[in-house]
Amino acid sequence: MKKITLLLVSAAIMTLSTNAQELQAAFGASEAMVPYYEQGWDSQDEFNTWTYTNSSSSTWKLGNRSNAFSAIDPSSTSSMVLDYANGQHEVATSPAIEIRQGSQLEFYCYASGIYLVYGAWKLYAIVDGTSTLLIDQFLWAQDNAYDGPSWEKFTVDLSSYEGKSVQFSFVYQGDYGEDEAIDGFKIKQAATGDDATINIKEGESVHFMDASTGTITSWNWTFEGGTPAVSSEQNPVVTYNKAGSYAVTLTVGDGNTTATATREAYVNVEGEAPVANIGLPDGAYQSPWVMMFVPVNVPLTFKDTSTGNPYQWAWTIDGAEPATSNEQNPTVTYVQEGTYGIRLEVANDMGSNVFETVSTAIQAGGEQEIWNIAPEETLDLSMIEMGWYGNYAGTNWLGMGEFAEHFDAPLTDATISQVNIYFGKTTAASTDADIWVKIAAADANGMPGEILGETCLKASQLAYDPSVVNATEFVFSSPIQIKAGTEFFAMVGPFPNNNGDDIAILLVRRSAGEKCTAYHFVYDEDENYNYLETGTWYENVDDPISMAIAPLLKYAQPTGIGTVAGEKQAISHTYYNIAGVASDKPFNGINIVVTRYTDGSQTTTKIMR
Repeated sequence: MKKITLLLVSAAIMTLSTNAQELQAAFGASEAMVPYYEQGWDSQDEFNTWTYTNSSSSTWKLGNRSNAFSAIDPSSTSSMVLDYANGQHEVATSPAIEIRQGSQLEFYCYASGIYLVYGAWKLYAIVDGTSTLLIDQFLWAQDNAYDGPSWEKFTVDLSSYEGKSVQFSFVYQGDYGEDEAIDGFKIKQAATGDDATINIKEGESVHFMDASTGTITSWNWTFEGGTPAVSSEQNPVVTYNKAGSYAVTLTVGDGNTTATATREAYVNVEGEAPVANIGLPDGAYQSPWVMMFVPVNVPLTFKDTSTGNPYQWAWTIDGAEPATSNEQNPTVTYVQEGTYGIRLEVANDMGSNVFETVSTAIQAGGEQEIWNIAPEETLDLSMIEMGWYGNYAGTNWLGMGEFAEHFDAPLTDATISQVNIYFGKTTAASTDADIWVKIAAADANGMPGEILGETCLKASQLAYDPSVVNATEFVFSSPIQIKAGTEFFAMVGPFPNNNGDDIAILLVRRSAGEKCTAYHFVYDEDENYNYLETGTWYENVDDPISMAIAPLLKYAQPTGIGTVAGEKQAISHTYYNIAGVASDKPFNGINIVVTRYTDGSQTTTKIMR
């Protein structure tokens, strides 16, 4: 009896030992993958390794589109392309490929997004005659808000096909869809050899791939120098923001035992010389005519938005105190009205770079148009035309009665004397229709609330000239007061929507999740779907935009810290002690006081405390 028990125990030990041997940690990354099958469609012989069937006069063939794949791969001479035709059902199928452990499929496609509703491909994996859908091009375009044409990279994890013989098939079906092009078809395997490394630049990401063996139930990764630094995902994505060589560790478990693999210096991140850039300070406005519009006598913090991880900063901020700084994000105060330039030089071990503006880039104080459009976005000004339903921010038949552009609160009291609106279309059959512009304070819910002032023009008075920048000026009978700290809206509408009316405001359209400052008012409907006079304001969260609506804002004259003879006012005092040390407060003893005034002048006096 005892002998039997010992044999059972011995067998159990052998089983545990076998399981422990089966569990082995290993990993790679898509950035350290080696292709073992490639199809570039760069010769007729290469093209003929696939099979092609068609149901129309058009089928897959060798060719190029206007944007050839050589822009991605300079060695590419052609692609697999498809011309549109009527009633297409075109199939391109690869030979059978044995899928190895840790494999990934990669390819590129070029297509026009707006035509995918008429025709698109589906990619299938075929195993033993059974087809499994991998990608539906039309659904992919919807999910990713694709509005090409552009070359887009697709990747597919093939871990579920490990050890299987697989054919891949592009099946295009449609009716007069746009031309398609496919290229760079590769099946890659994670490089898990001891000499495998990853070489990337700062800010790039690595797609790690688990290649462990055994019945694994847990993954615990540690990424030296990466973000995130740890992960429990099987195949995490990690970003590296700073130059250096970094180790990666993976520990896998099966519930009983664990196994660990570490690769020293696996991720090598190359540093780059920085690129200097300056962000908008909180409280500054963008403008059609200057880089930024700021108040005087109010502290502002400039933001370093440089890339490349600089660690040295040298600011020169004309017209401000202090005028120079070595801080990353310096706080300064403009001491008198005027226009000024700004300069930022950044540096790291790889080099230096300078961002410098003209001397009129920044306007401090005074009056200027403001809007929510960055200088680099002005080339993207366009219209949103909604087909049969009219225009967003203009004539429409969707019950959107008014549109509003939101503005942050000014840091000091201000006035608005007019609102300038830049239109892209001003066709008005209803020439006598009133187009109202209003300034409203934001209510407790952040929507347009109390009306602070309003004015209107006839539809026939709207200005538009395709050859020049031409604003329609909506002038108020008296300036509208905007208190410091009050968010406000510039509202416009309703627009006429009779036969022949076609009015649209220019705007900048951004990607999902980016800045949006546009709102619209939607009328309620009765039981017969007739629009009522009541309605609700909505923020346009689905399609982030900013409209070319620019209030003419004037900062109130700064009150400063005292007055002198005449109209000018003192806006700052700087105190110097006998040793020449400066302060904004008097020293004990003798002080030399430099007083600056709103007209740009200054005086020097001596006081005793």
